[in-house]
Amino acid sequence: MERAQFARLTKRALPIAGVFLVLLFAGLAIQKGAAWLKQRRENRQYLAVSNLTPDRLIARCGQPAEDATHDMYPMISREMRYSSPGGRNVVLAFSRTAEEGSGWVFLSIKDAQNDLAYDTPSAQIAALPCLDSTK
Repeated sequence: MERAQFARLTKRALPIAGVFLVLLFAGLAIQKGAAWLKQRRENRQYLAVSNLTPDRLIARCGQPAEDATHDMYPMISREMRYSSPGGRNVVLAFSRTAEEGSGWVFLSIKDAQNDLAYDTPSAQIAALPCLDSTK
């Protein structure tokens, strides 16, 4: 009698346990997928900003409103000003050595009005959305 009762209870409990396990694994998969998408977006933004040069900037965002180069031997600095969608002016700073063939190095993005610096790649892309490679 006990075996029959146990079998009846098991028949009822197994589908409930199966549904619970499926929901648990689905929740874990959604959580891992969201984390993966967030990491992928952050990596893309980091690469878009870390590989930035004046030529790439012009290719992505067009001609700047202002482009100034300053020769401070042995360094050359370059500041490019763009209007961001929020109506702000954003200044991007680059530098390179005065040697022939040296490459530009991206330094910073700042707000021209209040000298606010955008430190993270996501903040930099938010300040100037044309930097994002997906747009």
